[in-house]
Amino acid sequence: METLLEEEPTSNWFQEMFELLATWFSSEKEWERERAFQASTQLLTAYQETVHSTTQETFNQFGSLIGRIAPYSCDSLATSRQRVVDCISCLLSMQGQPMNLGSAEEELSCLCEELTTAPDPEALFQASSKMARVVSEYFPSEQAADFIEATMDSMLSANPTCATAAGLWMKIILKECGDAILDQVPAILDIIYSHMSNIQEGSLRQFLLEAVPILAHQHLEAVISSLLSKRLPMDSDTTELWRSLGGDPLLATQVLQVLIEKIKTSTSQEGSVTSETETDRHLAVAEPLSATCAIFEVVSALQSSKAVQKLLPELFPVLLQQVSRTLGQKMPLPVISSQESFQKDRQHTEGNPCRFSVQAFESMLSKVGNVRLMRELREQGTWILLENPQTHHEGVCLLVRVLLRSELVTPEIIQSLLAWVNSPTENYRVTSTAFLAQLMSDPMLREKKFLKSVLRVLEERSQDRNSIVRQMAVRGLGNIVDGAPQKVKKHKKFLLDILIRALHDIFSSEVIGESMNALAKVLKQLKEKDIGSSFRDLTQQIRTYFDDEDDALRSVAFVLFGILAQLTKNKWKAYFTEQVRKSWVTLLLHLQDPNPQVSMKCRATFQLCFPFLGLKRLQHVINKHLDDTAKLNPTELQEDICRHLAKENLELLENLYKTTLTYFYSSWEGIRAAAAKLAGIILEHIDMHLMKWLYRGYLLMYLQVLEKDPSPTVQLVATEIISDIRSGGVLEK
Repeated sequence: METLLEEEPTSNWFQEMFELLATWFSSEKEWERERAFQASTQLLTAYQETVHSTTQETFNQFGSLIGRIAPYSCDSLATSRQRVVDCISCLLSMQGQPMNLGSAEEELSCLCEELTTAPDPEALFQASSKMARVVSEYFPSEQAADFIEATMDSMLSANPTCATAAGLWMKIILKECGDAILDQVPAILDIIYSHMSNIQEGSLRQFLLEAVPILAHQHLEAVISSLLSKRLPMDSDTTELWRSLGGDPLLATQVLQVLIEKIKTSTSQEGSVTSETETDRHLAVAEPLSATCAIFEVVSALQSSKAVQKLLPELFPVLLQQVSRTLGQKMPLPVISSQESFQKDRQHTEGNPCRFSVQAFESMLSKVGNVRLMRELREQGTWILLENPQTHHEGVCLLVRVLLRSELVTPEIIQSLLAWVNSPTENYRVTSTAFLAQLMSDPMLREKKFLKSVLRVLEERSQDRNSIVRQMAVRGLGNIVDGAPQKVKKHKKFLLDILIRALHDIFSSEVIGESMNALAKVLKQLKEKDIGSSFRDLTQQIRTYFDDEDDALRSVAFVLFGILAQLTKNKWKAYFTEQVRKSWVTLLLHLQDPNPQVSMKCRATFQLCFPFLGLKRLQHVINKHLDDTAKLNPTELQEDICRHLAKENLELLENLYKTTLTYFYSSWEGIRAAAAKLAGIILEHIDMHLMKWLYRGYLLMYLQVLEKDPSPTVQLVATEIISDIRSGGVLEK
């Protein structure tokens, strides 16, 4: 050793020598370990004397050297433990210049005795931990990262007992010196993260996970910012680090508050990012998404629901807004530093950002909701609906419907949602309008004095440029019937004006259908006099959808017409009778609608409307055919009607015939076939010589066209009718 020190020792030379000796610290042979520790003590002593004869500067390798040697204070050989204490004393002497070590030397001397005579590993750990606290008083905070790196290496190379000691030293130094290491937090977390893949043994891995909350208690913002910088989607090691912050409810609450603020800040700055570079756009998306994923991990790790319950008024709208914000988004790209790293990073762009947001929202609810609530949401497919841009609004409505039953929608949450309705971001308007639309079905909106403001919002959104927003606004207005039925008459003109205007929406059949459904609910609460002059426009507009290709529109149009039939008593009776005369053939034919559900709705409406035709003697026959219990036979019904009209009302029979011919060109083969059959039935019940309006030549021409119809069913019906006509000699002239 003296020969080696004849050259003036440099820091690098000393480091190389120490590293060489350190390779034997973990040797399986006790004598090799003891010799290595002894040589290290000599090296440190000689180096101290040489260095400090020329300079009084503190010693810049203290952290890494302590990290390498301190864990071996729990070596199985007592003499080795003694040598380790000697090394630590030397290091403290170097580090302590020009400080007065004073009592530290005495404490180390006592601890050396404890370590030498310790009867079991537990006693070793206690003595070693005390030594760590002594060292922490002289620990240079700027070397914390070096110390952690060296301690981790010791964990990997040492035997289990010494590896445990390394974990204890790491925790103690971080606790005792943590206040002064703010600038090293990112580096320390990177070191912990980089060692997680190699340190898999449960108790040792736990030391790594415990280090994170220790740091977070002292430097919360720095820890969170550092962890948020990890790439997405998070790997299992990153998720473990986040979950380690959920163990302490008080710390978890603070972590969640910071994450909430980060999402809020990014949301408030949305649209204000002036840079148009792709990197900036991706960064703007990445941090709130990372924060959302972090919330999921922290909340999932919580053993108690108290933290989430306390933060629910903030957490609920923030996470729902993230679901809305990430709807239809792709994963943000990581910042690419070079072309060669691009391929490596591509795998990290996989994943659905909205799914991550939905998972975070779901984990939050699972803490405050019961098992039944979560099962209901899952079984109804709420989460799947929420993350799909095409069905998101239905998912929101379903979500609110279930949450209202559990009383989880608070006034604070409603207030937050109201702020989104005028957002320039379409997704926010869709989410908030759907949310408010479903809220309208609950009495709490009126009880909490929100009804007026929500009605005003829905009126504005009913003219939104986004068709889903318009649809949800209209649904919300209809839902007033469920939430505040006593307010329907008060707001009748307001409601009818908006809902009838929505019937004219030329861009969205969904809006039209929604407005008819809403009108069906609202009209049931009103009387004829309540509808006023809107009656005329409403009736005409409804009729235009009787032959719509959309099954849902036809169905609700028939329902609405039936409701108007029930409402009509005095003022509008003559007008509605006229509308029924224009529509009754259509209703008759749609009793054979290709959709059985639509056919059933039409059946009920036909029965409600038929009295307006004034055919009292035919009414009991109609009732017999259309009675709820009777199985409908359309052919018999049509024969009875034609037989009666041929005797008593030729004008109406002519109306029936001419309207029927127009349905030869219907887009539904079932309706074309029904129209052809009905024409045949009409012909059977009249004297064709007397009926100038038959235009027999035209009828034959129409039927011949139907003989070439794409549908074999229609062809067959047309051929049979032509055959019947010709065999009867009706068309010989």
